[in-house]
Amino acid sequence: MPVDSLRRRSFAVRYVTLFGGEVTSKVAVLLAFAYLARVLGPRDFGVIELALSTTLLVVLAAEMGLGSYGARLIETSPDRAARLVPRAGLLRLVLAVPAYLVMVALSAAYGTDGGGILVVYGLVVLLTPFNTQWVFQGLRQMQWVAAGSLLRYGTFAVLVLLLVRPGTDPRIVAAAEVAGAVALALFNSTVLGWVLGIRADWLGALRGAFKLLREAWFLGASDLAWMAMWLSPAIVIGWIDPSRPEQVAWIAAAVRIVIALHTFVWLYFFNLLPNLSRELHTGHDAWRVLVQRSVSLSMWPACFLAAGGTLFAPVLLTSVFGEAYDQAVVPFQIVIWMIPVTWLSGHFRYSLIAGGRQDLDFAASASAAVTTVVLAVILGRTHGAPGVAAALLAAGLVNAGVAGSAMLRAIGTIRLGAATPALVTCAASILIGVAGAWVIGRFAAATLACALYALVAASRWDRESLRNA
Repeated sequence: MPVDSLRRRSFAVRYVTLFGGEVTSKVAVLLAFAYLARVLGPRDFGVIELALSTTLLVVLAAEMGLGSYGARLIETSPDRAARLVPRAGLLRLVLAVPAYLVMVALSAAYGTDGGGILVVYGLVVLLTPFNTQWVFQGLRQMQWVAAGSLLRYGTFAVLVLLLVRPGTDPRIVAAAEVAGAVALALFNSTVLGWVLGIRADWLGALRGAFKLLREAWFLGASDLAWMAMWLSPAIVIGWIDPSRPEQVAWIAAAVRIVIALHTFVWLYFFNLLPNLSRELHTGHDAWRVLVQRSVSLSMWPACFLAAGGTLFAPVLLTSVFGEAYDQAVVPFQIVIWMIPVTWLSGHFRYSLIAGGRQDLDFAASASAAVTTVVLAVILGRTHGAPGVAAALLAAGLVNAGVAGSAMLRAIGTIRLGAATPALVTCAASILIGVAGAWVIGRFAAATLACALYALVAASRWDRESLRNA
């Protein structure tokens, strides 16, 4: 099927499609890690999370931001896909090989608890040339993105449940991750070649690959810095005191749930990026209307997740990971506020990306990453997992401030007053939940507070408002 004749689906259809696939896959992963946390205990779970966090950073370094950049190019010129796929794959391979060698070297310093686990996890890095979901994104064929995600993480979850028992070598978990990545690589290759009919054009691929590097490295560095903000708390606290991997377990358990919830944020902007790019090409007035409408809608679910997470944290953490993870409650109550922060700042970041200002997006992400690492080193030594959680939230606020200021200078101004009702309602619901806990109990008060928030949110939206949003 010629790519320029594909049906381009609406934002709502794309979001619902990705929502179904991504939420299902993320639930599968969360259940798998909850199982690992209970079966292996905090110590081995911390070892696995530290190795996985390190792997994810290396994978992002190898991917070099080519996903978002390539999607933007294909959105405007679908016929470029045949040339971009081999160039991006070749560049990722060139970056992946030395990245894997770095992981092999790191494994020697990892310690006896995690000996060899980084070597196995690192094989995921060598598969990054096959991560071609960005092609489907640019063509607005989100059903293939959703299906691939479900296949990869479903494979991982099934293997974990089948193979892991008390005392299992943590390298088995890493092998399950690699198996999921292999399944995704085979799926992506099949869809590209057999379904979409894209035939790789290798003419000038090497020269084109390095041209891509020059054009996309800002975006790649930005993606790396952005994920460093999320992952460095676990990495920093793990390397500060390698003899206490359970500290990694506390912050990793909290961050894992928040990242699962952050899927809503990522899906939203994954789909919104082509719209932002199109509106910016139309004119700044059209972009401004889109962003302001988006802020007025999206902050309601964002603040709802923050309020609900804060109030239900004691029940949620112990229910998911077990009673041994009660020390993850406070870190989670801090980190959950990254949801409204990143949902708001995402409008700034993705506007910069859509406008071709990857350099400014990188500056914002780099500022946040540096803030996380510095504060995590300081607060991790004095306050443990809650300290590095606070470092992460502070970095999110820094990112929002820097990205917002850059957007105002480079693109234009927007009104953020539409976010105020959601923020005020969120604060009021938390006060009700905290105060009510003394009268009717913690769980009942939290339920009442969230129900009141939902009623206020529903009262502000009718069918026409939702359709316009």
